[in-house]
Amino acid sequence: MSKRYAVLGLSVVLALALAVPALGGPSNPVASMSASVKKIANKALKTAKAAQNTANTALSTANGAQSDAKSAAADAKKAETSANGAKATADTAKKTADEAKTAAAAASASAAAASAAAAAAEANANTRIKDSHEVIGTASASDTVTSKSSSANCASAEPVLGGGFFVGGEANNVTVTSSDAQIYGHGWFAAGQAIGAGTPTWSITAVVMCGTK
Repeated sequence: MSKRYAVLGLSVVLALALAVPALGGPSNPVASMSASVKKIANKALKTAKAAQNTANTALSTANGAQSDAKSAAADAKKAETSANGAKATADTAKKTADEAKTAAAAASASAAAASAAAAAAEANANTRIKDSHEVIGTASASDTVTSKSSSANCASAEPVLGGGFFVGGEANNVTVTSSDAQIYGHGWFAAGQAIGAGTPTWSITAVVMCGTK
């Protein structure tokens, strides 16, 4: 009976020695293999976790890039809309400027025509007589000389409208031989001649009607 207990005790010690090398037993190949597999598994798990983290980071970066791309596309769309609006505004402004230029040209032409018409009206008005006045010439001597004459002159800028004469003294014995505009002057000329018997005393004075513009 004591031998059986002794063998049983030795068996327990041997089992413990095999299970725990620190107790002096030989190394357990199954335990060593399990530890190696566990170590490899832990390393693989660590690598997988690192790869997962890298993948997560890459996914986050891709999502950020996609968001940035969407934002950039939206900004580009806004910029395109703004550009189209600016182009439409510029086209409208150009059209307005062209219309204003055309209107200005028409106004300039109208102003030129009005200026020409005003100049023509002024020239026409300058040719018209606005008023007139009478100028009495220098009377001839009052005596018995048979032939006498007198002239009356207008200013150089005043047109000669007409003329006449006065006969002083014994007018019934005098005949007027000439009463016309001066040929070489700017006025009126009148001349007379004594007639009948005797030697009458008489004089003649020319009168001219001058116009003012």
